[in-house]
Amino acid sequence: MYEYIPLLGLILASGSLVLTIISIAILIDYVMYKSAYLGQKLTTLLWPLIIATSIGGVALALLYSEYFLYVPCSLCWLQRIALFPQALLVILAWRMNDTKFFPSYGIGLSIFGLLVAIYQYIYQMLPVEVRESGITPCLIDGSNADCANKVIDHFGFVTFPFISAITFVFLIALYLTLKRVSQK
Repeated sequence: MYEYIPLLGLILASGSLVLTIISIAILIDYVMYKSAYLGQKLTTLLWPLIIATSIGGVALALLYSEYFLYVPCSLCWLQRIALFPQALLVILAWRMNDTKFFPSYGIGLSIFGLLVAIYQYIYQMLPVEVRESGITPCLIDGSNADCANKVIDHFGFVTFPFISAITFVFLIALYLTLKRVSQK
């Protein structure tokens, strides 16, 4: 069972690099071309992409913590607080066709999760001496989980917080596009 964890990590790391490129393309289209190209092509796929991304993120977080028994650190919990509600809210918003208010809520939650993910990523990449000096503390939550622990570490820079940050950037790009496309 646990022999598949490195392969799953590699698949997630590779997928996050692809998602990075897609996110950049969507954001460039949003900023420079006012969603005229990718935004228009993605119109019918926006809801399914947001639903799949948010539910997939929740499923992967729960897979690692509940099935593979990795204890999430306090910064991971903060990222979960930003992601988990989106999985429920996006289904409700899709059923109610709420393209007016829901994207703003999703953007707010995703920005919070992105900021925490960036902080944790920087924390993980700092040398041990700097981390132990107390300059950038990991929140103390009483568990044995260390925020610097790299559950996934591929290509020398792709870790769980990196994947989390890319997921939040992708969600923000989709929410912005949904908001713009629905206003036309």
